[in-house]
Amino acid sequence: MNRRRLLIGLVGLVVLIACFQGWRRWQLAHPDRSHTMTILTQDMRTHCVGRLLIDLPQHTTWKSRSSGARIGNLNLSVTTGVSREQFDQMVKKRWLEVQAIKADSSGTPYMKQSERIDHSEHGLILAYAFEQIHVPDINGVWKDQVFHNAEGYFWDRGTLFEIKQKLNGKDDIAKLFPRLRARAPDEIPSQPGLCLNGAFISGFYDMQERENLIWPFQLPRNMGLVVKHNRVGRPQPSLLERELESRGAATAWLNAMLKPGDVYEEHLFRRAQHQIGELIGDELVSGELEGRQEYGYDTSIGGVWEFSGQGAPSPVPQIELNLNARNFDTSYIPSPAGGFPKPEDAPNGPTEAEFFEVWDAVINSVRIRPNALTPPPK
Repeated sequence: MNRRRLLIGLVGLVVLIACFQGWRRWQLAHPDRSHTMTILTQDMRTHCVGRLLIDLPQHTTWKSRSSGARIGNLNLSVTTGVSREQFDQMVKKRWLEVQAIKADSSGTPYMKQSERIDHSEHGLILAYAFEQIHVPDINGVWKDQVFHNAEGYFWDRGTLFEIKQKLNGKDDIAKLFPRLRARAPDEIPSQPGLCLNGAFISGFYDMQERENLIWPFQLPRNMGLVVKHNRVGRPQPSLLERELESRGAATAWLNAMLKPGDVYEEHLFRRAQHQIGELIGDELVSGELEGRQEYGYDTSIGGVWEFSGQGAPSPVPQIELNLNARNFDTSYIPSPAGGFPKPEDAPNGPTEAEFFEVWDAVINSVRIRPNALTPPPK
């Protein structure tokens, strides 16, 4: 009789555990998205970010030099609030530095002097370090070829574009200059192209040209948002696939690194597919806690929403949004471990309710800007 009762009890326990695990999986895949709207999301402003439109809370800010992009083989950064006098002084100083570059690191003189190529009154290209190298061409034929470094500077109405050092980039930089212009923070262009902070780069969505963008924002209540999008020729492995594949290796590494007394806990808030309009993406929100009883605990919490992108015949970039709360330092382990601390211990925020109110409002607003993905004429 005792054995029978024990067996029934074990079966009941297994069923209970299975039910709990099933409920937990369902909860992760079906999060509660009903929020009481507060002042945080009552006044959302639409921003042009890359080729996207995203609604962000009022009082969202970003640094004067915040966004960057890769266009073709060129890396470009933007700085706002630069006067014409500051631009002229900067390029004058840089031109003097470039003129002084006369030999390589071994002391071998370069074959010609540095060049300054003025592009209208707003831009210039600096080319330097000219050297002849015996290398194979694209057909495998060895011949002497001349190489150089180039960098570009362009100014328009207070916005400075800097194109980083590029090998043999003189012609590519010259072709990019006519596509650059300043943009007001609330301007939403109607033509195809890419928005950066205070800037616009016109251009069709050309699958033959590489294009990457990154733009970080500072949101109210100590939340940081980073938006990225990358041109891809085909859908990339999904966020949840990559997370699942890496979980085993990450767990093994953590177990090997943890010392006696170390505490590490992870809490999953959400892990599911989340479709926004026609963009079928993945959502992962989690928190991590680490520390020791004698030193206290550090908790980091963040969310990722990612669309894997698609190729021809209707290409769409891979899109990624990351929202992170500031790190929380506590003398205790929050409940759940990896979750938000008590509100009184984080008066500057965000609370769990504030984080998810902003998170859902932001990611659910993501859409492609009209005409942004117009392909080149055939």
